[in-house]
Amino acid sequence: MPNKLLLIILSIIVIVLAIATAFYFPTEYFSALGSLFGAAAGILAVIWFSASLYYQAQQLKEQRKQFLENFKQLREDNRRNSLVLVKDILARAEERALKSNPSLKSINDLMAQYITVIEWPDILKSTDPHIVIEHGKSWLNMKELPATYLMRGIKSAAEIYFRSIDNRNIDYTLEPELFVEAYGSTLWKVPYFAEYRSITSWISKWMVRMEPGRKAIQLAYQVALLKAEPKLWKIDKIIEDIEQHKKAGYPMPAIAEGLVNGLG
Repeated sequence: MPNKLLLIILSIIVIVLAIATAFYFPTEYFSALGSLFGAAAGILAVIWFSASLYYQAQQLKEQRKQFLENFKQLREDNRRNSLVLVKDILARAEERALKSNPSLKSINDLMAQYITVIEWPDILKSTDPHIVIEHGKSWLNMKELPATYLMRGIKSAAEIYFRSIDNRNIDYTLEPELFVEAYGSTLWKVPYFAEYRSITSWISKWMVRMEPGRKAIQLAYQVALLKAEPKLWKIDKIIEDIEQHKKAGYPMPAIAEGLVNGLG
């Protein structure tokens, strides 16, 4: 409460003034003394009521300050806990990427391998399913799969981190490589993510720019598997994929041309 001594002094002053006024009040106006003391009582009530409001406002201010401090501490605790999970998710993503391609000695080796697309001409131009499958396996298993594991790991870890700090301006529906390219500039400032900045930012950009070719490779591989083992695959699903591929304007692999022409 504001200075209690000041309130007491003000109250005494009001009382003394009221008594002094009454003492020197002309006798012909004694009938007005009741109004005088009523006014004095009103002034005292206003003084103490105002002090009470001020005190309550100060209490609310202190409570709000304490709440904000507690909230800030809670968010910081959540952020620290989320970083523990982030570290684990990124480590597991890197481990899966390296296991999928034993020739990788370090995750940073993936960059040089991923830009080497020597398998693409045979996959996209050949009509021999066995050639397409052979080169498709080399690309998809040894290059595309490790990159996908890494992108998915970054996205999963980022989702946990962004939610822990209550960042609501994030589109979690984006494909992993698009997600990394969109929010990488924010992530690379965060512990653990920063360690993957170079390799991940580069590969995500490369994957986005090569998307038409990557989609064509995947389609060619599916069609090759269908032609090699027709009983094991559903042609309706692959035909549906071909239609979506055409609508997206992606290049059509040679091995799929027969199915396209068959559709009329």
